[in-house]
Amino acid sequence: MRIKSRKLFAIIVMTAMILTLLPVAGFAASDNRVDRVLNVEDGHSFTDPNTAPKLIIKEKGKSDFRDGDYFELSLTNAEWLSEAPVEAPVKIAVANEDTTVTVEAISPKLLGITIEKTKTAGEGDAEEDAEDIIVIPLLTKVKGEGEVKVTVDQRESGVNAGTYVFAISGAGATITTIDKVVTSGDRIKKLGNIRIDETRVGSLKYGEQKIILKLPPKFTWVSKGTPSGLVTYYDEVKGLDTRTLTLWVDLGDDRTARGSIFLKGLQIMADRDAPYGDVVIDVDGDNVTPEELLVAKHTDYGVNVSVKEVKDLVAGLWEQKTAKITIEEKIAKSLISGREIAVVLPEWVKIVGDDGKVSIKGDATEGVIGSRQNELYIEVEGKEEGKKLKYEFELQLSIEANKEGDIVAEFSGAGMEKQEVVIANAVAPITAEVAATDLKIGVQNQPAPDIVITETAKARIDDQYEHYDDYDDDVVDTVYELCVYLPKGIEFASTPDVEVTEGNLEIGKVKLANDKRTLVIPVDSSSTKPSTVKITNVKLTLDRTVPEGEFKAKIGGTAVVKNNDANATIKWPVEFATDNVVSFVFANVITPAPGETRATTTFTIGSTTYTVVENNVAVEKTMDVAPYIKEGRTYLPVRFVADALGVTEDNIIWDPVNATVTIFKGDRIAQMTIGSNILLVNGVQLTMDAVPEIVSGRTMLPVRWMAQALGATIEWDAETQQVTVTQ
Repeated sequence: MRIKSRKLFAIIVMTAMILTLLPVAGFAASDNRVDRVLNVEDGHSFTDPNTAPKLIIKEKGKSDFRDGDYFELSLTNAEWLSEAPVEAPVKIAVANEDTTVTVEAISPKLLGITIEKTKTAGEGDAEEDAEDIIVIPLLTKVKGEGEVKVTVDQRESGVNAGTYVFAISGAGATITTIDKVVTSGDRIKKLGNIRIDETRVGSLKYGEQKIILKLPPKFTWVSKGTPSGLVTYYDEVKGLDTRTLTLWVDLGDDRTARGSIFLKGLQIMADRDAPYGDVVIDVDGDNVTPEELLVAKHTDYGVNVSVKEVKDLVAGLWEQKTAKITIEEKIAKSLISGREIAVVLPEWVKIVGDDGKVSIKGDATEGVIGSRQNELYIEVEGKEEGKKLKYEFELQLSIEANKEGDIVAEFSGAGMEKQEVVIANAVAPITAEVAATDLKIGVQNQPAPDIVITETAKARIDDQYEHYDDYDDDVVDTVYELCVYLPKGIEFASTPDVEVTEGNLEIGKVKLANDKRTLVIPVDSSSTKPSTVKITNVKLTLDRTVPEGEFKAKIGGTAVVKNNDANATIKWPVEFATDNVVSFVFANVITPAPGETRATTTFTIGSTTYTVVENNVAVEKTMDVAPYIKEGRTYLPVRFVADALGVTEDNIIWDPVNATVTIFKGDRIAQMTIGSNILLVNGVQLTMDAVPEIVSGRTMLPVRWMAQALGATIEWDAETQQVTVTQ
């Protein structure tokens, strides 16, 4: 092998190229590596080819390196030496003597290398046909801190490109580390092993010197530990029971390799009022590079609760799972063995388990669902000394159909402080939009606003997801329907028009239930795109019992509610009594305008028959007691006058103990007491000129006061002896 020089940094690169031969079958290009990575200080020079790191470029196939192949070597945090020692030995291995390299120094950081071959593969004997190995001593000077690297730029050659670290440069003489950062709530803590490494041979110097370790305030040293490694003699220690520990050590005489000092068995103590958090010591010494070193974490006993992801779960369904929930001790023994961790969810969420149990991973196998169905209990069992307890699980949840928002779980028990964590978010399957309008009490066939129902995601109006009642049934006979429910006293006058205006939801023939308060929309096929259903041509009839103010309609049905049962209670597994997912203001109920009447009722003195006229239709009804005149006042039965004014029977309350009658009508509350002339209207006392009395089991009251209390008008016809009450 011969080496040609083209000058600039000639001598170093002339000694750098060594060829050797190893027979290997392989693929094209080369295998590149450095033989060692050394720790050095900034400014260090690798001058000896025998001890310097070497870049080894090994040809994979016999013909992968070709005559004229050219590649470049560039440096990071270093420069090629401009001169090499005159006595530096150059050893040429027995290799393919027909291969040579030419090195060109392009710049202080860049070399260009050309491969020259006088024979092709296959010529000559077996030894001459071996693959080439180029060995390059990296004779360089370090220029900067951090990783010192050589980069191969393959250009058009058969040499593979790559970057290789051959040294680590540090500004200081030493690097200090610890093998374990202890986390503990105990006041006295045994530290991990501290190691002080030389960055280069002899950087810690030789002979006697001191090492200084200083703790933060509120911490003191309680054990001096045992130095080893380079330490040949352990002289003296000062600073026990103080923040600063000083060790005098002897590192002996000359050494040929980088060495280390090991400090084992050190212990510290925290004051009772020491702050929680990282414990960082200052490391210093005669020849030790000053550093800050994290040696411990001073923590209070406690437990961390986390959830991997807050997932959206759909209300009205029962088979959805949260993301992984983790309960983990901050330090060992934070949880008390033999006690239970309690996980409590809102009452509108129930935990679904297998025979009342939930599978747990980690330091328990299962949790038990409580009787209220929204609780989970995990028994804490002891663990080997120093090991932290950890529990991981997912919760399958059933969410009450008409609920939305954060599902906040409360974690407590077994010695842990109470924590509240959002484990999921409940979302409605649909939304409803209505431009609310005014509707009149006692009017039939009134036009009502359109209803627009929109899925919050595809397939939220569903014909596939099983109702809980059908779970495990061999034959599922549930008919999947979307239903619009009206409140009591309001009916659909006719069947509205229903169509899917967006998406690909498929519906069947729409119908009204027998009570005419429920619109039934059969679902034939779930959507694959979020869909919109529009209900138009809505006409409603309101009877006389509907109170004034906003009235709300609801949307439910088996297509959106899969976890309802009318008899369900809080202790009932999985299911709720709620059958709707959303309610909305459909209209504002108002009384007829001036000149209009909702109804008129005519009572006749001495007669148990009275007449109700509504929408020009007269209906004759019968009472069980007749009106009468007493001391110039006309007495009517409270029960029947209230009915004439649209008050339902369940809004009339009789208290036999206190002999009071309370009537609720819209925003009015009227109360009277038998034998008392005090009438309460919304809590305001009115003094009557007559008192209520009981006749034939009925409470009788002068009609004038009844009308005033309930917002009605009265007319008296002396000739016919009739009283007409108008609302």
